[in-house]
Amino acid sequence: MKELWRQYSFRWYWLGMFLSGLGDQFGWMGLTWFVMKKTGSSAAMGGVILAYMLPAVFSGLVAGVLLDRYDRRKLIMLDNVVRGIIFISLVVLLQIDEVPLGLIYVLIVTAGILSPLSTAGAQTMLPSLVGDPKHLVKANGVMESQWQIVYMFGPALAGVLIGWIGEAYVLIIDAASFFVCAFCFSRLPKPAASAKAAVQTKYDIRTLLLDMRTGYQFLLGKKQMIALVVFTFLFNMAYGPIEVALPLYANNDLGGGSVALGMLWSSLAIGALVGSLFFSTVTWRLPLGVTLAGIIVAWGVTTMPLALFSRLEIAMLSMALAGFSYAPYNILYRTYLQRQVPNELLGRVMTSVRTITGTGMPAGAAVSGLLIPLMGVSGLFGAGAIACIICGSIAFVMLRNLDTPSLAIEEGSDEELHTVRQESIKS
Repeated sequence: MKELWRQYSFRWYWLGMFLSGLGDQFGWMGLTWFVMKKTGSSAAMGGVILAYMLPAVFSGLVAGVLLDRYDRRKLIMLDNVVRGIIFISLVVLLQIDEVPLGLIYVLIVTAGILSPLSTAGAQTMLPSLVGDPKHLVKANGVMESQWQIVYMFGPALAGVLIGWIGEAYVLIIDAASFFVCAFCFSRLPKPAASAKAAVQTKYDIRTLLLDMRTGYQFLLGKKQMIALVVFTFLFNMAYGPIEVALPLYANNDLGGGSVALGMLWSSLAIGALVGSLFFSTVTWRLPLGVTLAGIIVAWGVTTMPLALFSRLEIAMLSMALAGFSYAPYNILYRTYLQRQVPNELLGRVMTSVRTITGTGMPAGAAVSGLLIPLMGVSGLFGAGAIACIICGSIAFVMLRNLDTPSLAIEEGSDEELHTVRQESIKS
């Protein structure tokens, strides 16, 4: 661990991402609450989230090209400065009695289009920032743990601040976090001229489309990587029923309403954090494919009690164990991609992969919404758990020959694994 913190550049990187992630939690709580109060419409609130998330899916491929062709550090700084200005503009607009929702949506869509420059850009910068490949797992773990902590405490702190100083000031804090993140990245070293591909003087639509296709072409040439992406998509899809059915389960099956729902989500987050701490103390020698397949199976086993019992204490234990078992997946999966993809292609490949895996959870949620009337909440939990166990069992065979045979941590070294459940918007 200490090798990372000795690096001047990593400390600035960590600080920028931490404050940015915390500001994000404030921003989304403040924005959705503000829109709800001003319009009185839950549809408008949902539209705000959709207007931010959906454009990011389509702009990600273009962002990947830009991240490979230009200075990633400067692109991240530009994104954060522009989005900071956008959020300040939103604060001003939301003070108007007749809220111009059309203009608000335009600003939010613009912010969503820009966001992959930071979400993908920060991940593509990490390997060159760390330098020594043997510290990459540890660096990913540190960042994952950071986002987990932000996710655990950010919403609660945002709720307190909204009640104390109001939504507008909470949004201003979020805007400030963008500017702080940009400043922190300005302190990172400039990339060497040889580290970036030569920028073409003429860049037309055809060239852009060919560049966007490069990420998929690289992916199609790696059978094991394709298998890993497919199983990650299926794993994300298996998470969809939790998002859709858990509120119904907490309210109807447990009879605990929003309080029970909050306790269940907290149990998942706490379990993931404990899992990350546990992984930082063990010597992990199992092959990568076996580990990832085992995590998928473990998620199915640990969520099965939700289908069998309607007791809050059992459900909380189930969620905590699920978070604990899930803990290392993102770290190992992301580190594998960073190690296997050349730096000059990393932006395009990572964004290409995200267009596939990122649709898993929404697809699972959509299917869950259709299945709940047919099989009920308990039936859906059971079906999802069984599907996960079957999928993980197949993964044991399909992922056994991953290009990186093992991510062993030498006993007595400082190499550590840390984990997270979710990414923040600016991660």
